[in-house]
This record gives sequence, structure tokens and C-alpha cells, in this order.
Amino acid sequence: MSDKHHILLVDDDLMMTMLQEVQLGTERYRFSTATNGRDALARIAEDKPEVILLDVVMPEMDGMETCRRIRANEDYADIHIIFVTANDNEATRLTAYNVGGDDVLGKPLNSTVINNKVDAAIRIRQMVKCLREEVASTLGVLMSTIITSGEYGVVMNFFRNSYACNNVAELAEVVLKALDEFGLTGSVQLRSDDYILTLNTVRRSSPIEQEMLLNLSVGNRHIYDYGVRTVFCYPNVAILIKAMPIDDAEAYGRTKDNIALLSEGAEFRLKALCGEIAVHSQRERLMASVTVASQTLNRVNVEYKRGQSEMAELFGLLEQSLEWAFAGLGLSDGQEAGIWDLVRPLMNRASSLYEKGVSLDMQLDRALQALRASLEERADLAGGHLELNRPDAGYSKLYPPESQGHATTPLIPGSAARSNVY
Repeated sequence: MSDKHHILLVDDDLMMTMLQEVQLGTERYRFSTATNGRDALARIAEDKPEVILLDVVMPEMDGMETCRRIRANEDYADIHIIFVTANDNEATRLTAYNVGGDDVLGKPLNSTVINNKVDAAIRIRQMVKCLREEVASTLGVLMSTIITSGEYGVVMNFFRNSYACNNVAELAEVVLKALDEFGLTGSVQLRSDDYILTLNTVRRSSPIEQEMLLNLSVGNRHIYDYGVRTVFCYPNVAILIKAMPIDDAEAYGRTKDNIALLSEGAEFRLKALCGEIAVHSQRERLMASVTVASQTLNRVNVEYKRGQSEMAELFGLLEQSLEWAFAGLGLSDGQEAGIWDLVRPLMNRASSLYEKGVSLDMQLDRALQALRASLEERADLAGGHLELNRPDAGYSKLYPPESQGHATTPLIPGSAARSNVY
């Protein structure tokens, strides 16, 4: 099609349309003509013009009615309509304005005026077109920015919530909620040294999904595309997206970036969480050992005290028995004193050793109590509320028993065998 601007000339006087063509020139414009309103509407439907020079008084359908019908069609809203009339007065101009005309050109036609009017119409139309394109582009960028901001908000919310997770099951739920907010369906698999937790967006999982994610996962980061499915694999985390927006390149790219961020964030949080659980578990075991030792020392202390009482009683009986024995043996005072000089130091030494044992027991007990208090304080500071019995502890709190269709696989050292628990 020609690069010239298209002008429709509508007038029942053929001489007038020929004059308009001569005045405007064929160097810049190409022309089509119509002799009445109905004919003009048909020409517009065949080849929409940029500008219409429209006579007011015509048979069958006059210019005002023709303009009204053109403006009733939204597809023709960008056509610039200039009325051509011999009655260029205020009433005509007001009527032209009311029916949707853009300008009025009086007869007889002046070559300079008609060229200026048409040039201005072309410029205005081009300006409006550029403005509409800029508005559309700006709206597109604005909508893209709004969408992107909302998606980044989901990612930031995931990171914030992940740090509040106390166990692997809660972390899996935070990941799935992020997928829900993105409007995506899929599965997440979190792996620790002891267990594998696999869960999908309907809070269930199948052994097939679990094995597929496990088999795809390697030591490094990998992203696998299978048609509309994409799997994001990290050493300890795998996320499967079942319906990627492959028909929208921009949305597809954003989705890949966002899920990669989720996967990496979950990977780092899972490692930290497992470390926290291990440290807390060690602390709990140490505290349990301290408790056992403290209880043992308490029992030993009670036995010490009972033994001290019995020993004192025995020493008293021994001393009384010796006195009776001395009386029956007929020993002299010197002989009795010599025997007592041998016995009493031994009795005193035994009593002293017992007292030292009790003192050491009390010191050790105080040390154990101080260690226990220190461990309890550190546990409170580090978040002693971590659940330690297994990495997916807390799952039953998140979902009722009837909905627990997830796959939790214990890893058996030295064996490739796995068992699924549902």
C-alpha cells in the first residue's frame, strides 16, 4: 500500500472533488471519492481514510448524519472530519461540533487554507496516535511493574516467613503458600540427612513425584524443562512447577527467576534449620546427661549421709565395746591409753576422708547446676522451641491426620532401599 496519506472527498458535486484534489496535490496524498453519505460509509469500510472532507448538503444522506454515523463506530474514532460548506456560520459550526466534526472549511475553497487545514489534521492525527502508543506503552510498563512488585513481595514474604520456621514441615508449607500466591501448582521436596519430605500444592504427594524429584536432584543447581513443567533442583531442595506460562515469554522468565529465588532461599534456610536442630538436639542430650548426673549425685549424697550416720554409730559402739573389753582384760591405764592412741587417729582419719568426699560431691553438684542453667539460658536465646524428634516434626500440627498423604522417606545408611510412609 502507498505511503501517501489517504483522504476521502465526499461531495455530490464532482467538480468540487476534482478541485480539492488539485488544490491538495497528488504528491503527498491519495484520494478516494463519494457522492453521498451512504457511499462514503461504504468507502470507509473498504479503506479507512485518515481525513474526510465532508460536504454538508447532499442527497440521500447529508454530511451531518454521515458524520454522526461515522462517530458511532469506535473503529473510526481516529478519522479527522472537516466539513466543507457554503453556509460557514455559527449555527453550522455548532451543529458540526455536536455531531462530532473536527473543523469547518468554508466555500469557495482557498488553496492555502485547505492545505493548512489538512496538514494540521494529519499532524494532529499523528500526534494523537503517538500519544496513544505512549500511553499504551506506559500502561504496559506500569502493569508489568505492578505485577513484578507483587511477585517480589511474595518472594520477600517467603524469606521473612521462612526464618520463623521451627521444622522442615513448616518450611515446606511456607514454600507451598508462596506457590499458591503465584497462582502455580506443583510440589516441593526437602531433604535432610535423615528424612525426605515431599508435598504438593494440594498438600499431598505421590511416590512417583518423590522418586522423580529425588532422581533429578544432584549436588549442584540445575533447572530442567519438560514442556510446561519445570523442575528446580538444589542439593537439598527440589521444586516442581506443573504448568509454566510458556505462552507468555515475559511471565515465563519472571516465573523462572522467582522460583529460582524461592529454591535458593529454601536451600539456605533448610541447611540452617537442620544445623539449629542438630545443635539444639545436642544441647538437649547434654542437659539430659547433666540431669542424670545431678540425680545420681543426689542419691550418692543421701547414701553418704546415711553412711556417715551409720559410721558415727559404729564408731560409738566400737568405742563402747573397747571400753567394756578393756575393763574385762584388766589392762592398766597406760595400756588402755596406748590402745586408744592407735584407734582414735584411724577413726578420725576415716571421718575426715568421708567429709572430704561429701564436700567434693557438693562442689560437683553446684558445677552441674551452673552448667544446666547456662544450657537452659542458651536454649532460650537460640529458640529452645525447635522440635527435635525428626526433621518433619510438626507436620501433624499443620494438617489433620486425614489429609496427611505426603511421602516421608527415611534414608537407610548403606542401603538404596527406601520405604514410603503415608
